[in-house]
Parts: sequence; structure tokens; C-alpha cells
Amino acid sequence: MNNTKLYETLGVDQNASQDEIKKAYRKLSKKYHPDLNKEPGAEEKYKEVQEAFETLGDDQKRSAYDQFGTTGDQQGFGGQGGFGGQGGFGGYSDFGDIFSQMFGGAFDPNRPRQGSDLQYRLHLSFDEAIAGKEVDIEYSRLGANGQNEQKKVKITVPAGVEDGQQMRMAGYGEAGTNGGPFGDLFVVFNVAPSKDGFERDGADVYLQQPLDFATATLGGEIVVKTVQGEAKLKIPAGTSNGKRFRLRGKGAPRLRGTGTGDQYVIVYIDVPTKLSRDQQDALKQYQAAMNGQHKKGFFG
Repeated sequence: MNNTKLYETLGVDQNASQDEIKKAYRKLSKKYHPDLNKEPGAEEKYKEVQEAFETLGDDQKRSAYDQFGTTGDQQGFGGQGGFGGQGGFGGYSDFGDIFSQMFGGAFDPNRPRQGSDLQYRLHLSFDEAIAGKEVDIEYSRLGANGQNEQKKVKITVPAGVEDGQQMRMAGYGEAGTNGGPFGDLFVVFNVAPSKDGFERDGADVYLQQPLDFATATLGGEIVVKTVQGEAKLKIPAGTSNGKRFRLRGKGAPRLRGTGTGDQYVIVYIDVPTKLSRDQQDALKQYQAAMNGQHKKGFFG
């Protein structure tokens, strides 16, 4: 079966690697994020991008989609706050569902059946996703009495969660039938882009940092922003444009495992557009000295 819609949403082909899918998702997610793009249709496009990544960013879901055009039941973290997956058989919860579908429910229409799963999108700022937080959410679900009811639950957002990841809340979905258990609630995290210029790649954080010409030439020490606060960074003399520096342990918490990632600071030479008279004179003297040095070196 040839299923390409989700690939087209992300602008990648069916042979794309996970890195390519992740890169395309980050680009489009930032482009259409409701906090940044107020154009008509941007929010709907953002949701489509999220849904496409939820499937293609997971190897099991992607495989099911490539074969059947659907992923079946939602797959999540395998438990509240945990990271794993719940399996399915082509979208059916068990063989009873298969026979029921094939024979019009003749298998056992009165057997207990689990309720439907629900999905809740939780919007977080970049800083909230880094630090984690507790938040109360409220949503509607079908209750045990067969009526819609309002359900409140406290969510513990793990520190270091990334955009598009989801958490499975077992038993918080809709009520089952014939005494069956409740379904599950899948909380999908939507993380807004950083307002401070940070970019994430897993637990590692990247920042573009302006650097004045004098410090780049002579060296010195500057203060840079990190997701954990300000930090000092030593700049060696003769630093070139695009030089990358690593701040160990200054990245985001690792969601799976212990410790934190690193922050990478990429410097670029900030060329001033306006100079005072003294600054112009100083640069002219520097230029003259450099020209003289070049001539002396050339003619030996």
C-alpha cells in the first residue's frame, strides 16, 4: 500500500531517515506555531505537522502506516510519566475485535470492552519544557453512566520534554462498555520556540552569540545565556567567525537517563554600522598597520 500523505505534510520522501524527518518537523513546527504565525490556516497546518510527526517519528507507527495506512491505537509512554509503547494488531486491541469486525459482532457482543482513548494537547513555553512543571488540566470524556463528564487531572511534565512527545495516562480515557475498563489519555506536548534564541537537538542546546571585533581579535571573556542561567565563556585571541564553543552540562535535562546535555555557542562577528570619530581613527590606524605588515612580509 502506498501511503504518502504524512510524508508530503512534512515535505520528505518515504525513504527519509529519522534525522531528516526530525529536521523537517522542527522547521515546519517553528514556521506554523500559533505563537509565531498568526496567518489564517497556520494553526491547522501546525496540527497537521504535529500529527504527521507523531506517526513518522515513531518507527513502529511509521511501519504500520507504511503497510496499512493507519497506526491503529495510539502509542505512548507505556504508563503515567513513563516512556515506552503500547502494542496493537493492525489497530485492533485483541483478536476479539478482529472477529467482531469480520462477523458483525457475532463473536461476543456482550463481553466487556475497553473505552476509547483520548488525546489532550498541552502547550508549554520553551522554558517550561526545560524545567518541567505540574499543571492541572480539564477535559471532557464519556463517563461510566454514559454521559459526558468533565475530568480534572494533575499532570507532571518531566524536565527536558520535547515538542511532539506524549505521555500516556492509563485509565483516564472514556468509559468502557459492559463493565470494561476506561481507555487511556494521551497528553501531547506542544513546545513553543525559545524567545531567547535557543535551539534544541535532544538534550543539547545551541545559541548564536554576537562577538565584537576587538574581543574576537584580542581575546577576552564574555557572558552568555544558557537554559540554566548566565555563564562565562573565554574567547581566545584570533577567534574566527562561526567558531563553536562547548559548555559541558549546560544543556537540557536528559529525559531518558541521567544528567544533562551540553550547550554549544556559535559566535559571529558583529560588525558595527555606526562608529564614533575616535573609533574610526583607531580602525584606520589598525588598517594602515596591517597594510604595512603585509607589504613588508611580501617583499621580504
